[in-house]
Amino acid sequence: MLELQNGQKVKLKFSVSPISDIEITCTVKWYENDRISLIFPEKKRVYIKDLPEGKEVEVLIYTSSGIFIFDSIIINSPLENDFVIELPDEKKKIQRRKYIRAPINLKLILKRDDTEYKTNTINIGGGGIRFVTREKLDIGGLWKFSLFLPRGRSINGLGRILYTVLRGNNMASVIAFTDITETERNRIIKLCLDEEIKNLKLKKLY
Repeated sequence: MLELQNGQKVKLKFSVSPISDIEITCTVKWYENDRISLIFPEKKRVYIKDLPEGKEVEVLIYTSSGIFIFDSIIINSPLENDFVIELPDEKKKIQRRKYIRAPINLKLILKRDDTEYKTNTINIGGGGIRFVTREKLDIGGLWKFSLFLPRGRSINGLGRILYTVLRGNNMASVIAFTDITETERNRIIKLCLDEEIKNLKLKKLY
């Protein structure tokens, strides 16, 4: 069951052109069994025209038991007395863990003393990274890392090797973050959520 309460944050994602999507965060004003009334953020009023009645939007809601993602439509636009979206019966629930993980392949560079190790990730999350290794890395070893995100961004920090296991013909290691800013951690979490939403869309096509 989707737990809702007044004042809760709801993230909406919608298209403003064939090649451009926008994300805004609204606040729950009230809710019923099949609909949610939202408070539209004043700073985003320029996008009100892009949310007419009948517009399709993606919705993401964090709750105490998990993260819910679903497709919705605008029932009343933000120009009405109450901005209202549909609350459908079909909702995808992502089990709440400390940090969500996603199978994303990114360039990763590890450095320690005079050693530099270049590899790729198997999956990533807000708490750490699983990556391909050619050799068994020492458990507990502390490494500086640079993780290269899409669009030329990179994240730098410190991490500790948790374990290395055989994975097919290669090995895989996991490094847990020990020093990373919350801003950079949130970038990783957002990337994981975007990947989850993309995969849900692909499943609906088949």
